[in-house]
Amino acid sequence: MPQELVEAKILDYGKLSQIYSDILYQEKYRQALRKLGSDAPPSNLLKNVGPFSNMRLGPLDIVDCGDIVKIPKINVLVKVDEKKGKPLYAIVDFSNGIKVYLGFEIEQPIVGIDIGIRHLFTIVAIIDSGKLYKVKFIGDKKMVDVFSKFLGDSQGLIYINKIKERSKKPVTEAVEFLEEIKPRIIAIEDLRLYDEKVGKGLRAIQEILEQELFKRGMKVRRLDPRNTSKICSRCGYKKGEVLGSIFVCPSCGYKADRDFNAAYNIALKCYYTC
Repeated sequence: MPQELVEAKILDYGKLSQIYSDILYQEKYRQALRKLGSDAPPSNLLKNVGPFSNMRLGPLDIVDCGDIVKIPKINVLVKVDEKKGKPLYAIVDFSNGIKVYLGFEIEQPIVGIDIGIRHLFTIVAIIDSGKLYKVKFIGDKKMVDVFSKFLGDSQGLIYINKIKERSKKPVTEAVEFLEEIKPRIIAIEDLRLYDEKVGKGLRAIQEILEQELFKRGMKVRRLDPRNTSKICSRCGYKKGEVLGSIFVCPSCGYKADRDFNAAYNIALKCYYTC
């Protein structure tokens, strides 16, 4: 399951002040040795407090006491945001003073992907009953020229191959992003419902993306993409206006990138129906 670190308010520093003082001492000690042309190993001042690397201590075991969390190893008390749920562990960061972070498990997101020309892929991930989690726009400026030539050619077969070739790098970027956020399911527009030529070109991109997702064992669901650009992803109004690249809702006044609005709607639709 994906996890996130959230900074917590320190109520009792316990051993942290002394540990931080030891860290500063060791760093000055190393700097002095380097000036003398030596690089001796660090001292053992921190050997009893836990795993330590890159100015971070942890993960450390915690004791959850409701809105207060204890870190017994270093006698620290911190306040927890109960809205985040139950923390799993603590990490102390000394890179810029003393900060304590609590690790929380994140619900696996549901992802909606809008496929287009301006943005080849607009990826919207949601959690917690539709709450926005991550957004990624992936495009290729030269793809617009390739698509224009494809649409203007009577056959277009040559340009279909060019579209596929130019799609490889954006597809790799999209797949790497999806692997990072570990979605529960990915909802993609079912472009087989579009018979016109532009639909054929976008299907070529969709097929390459789906092949890479299937290779990695990701769950994919095709959804009807019709009207996803006109529904307001904020209030649900079904007759929004698309003005160029912008979506505008006459009901609640919401404005957003049209591709983002469509991808968000696809993710929400999957959240309630997949």
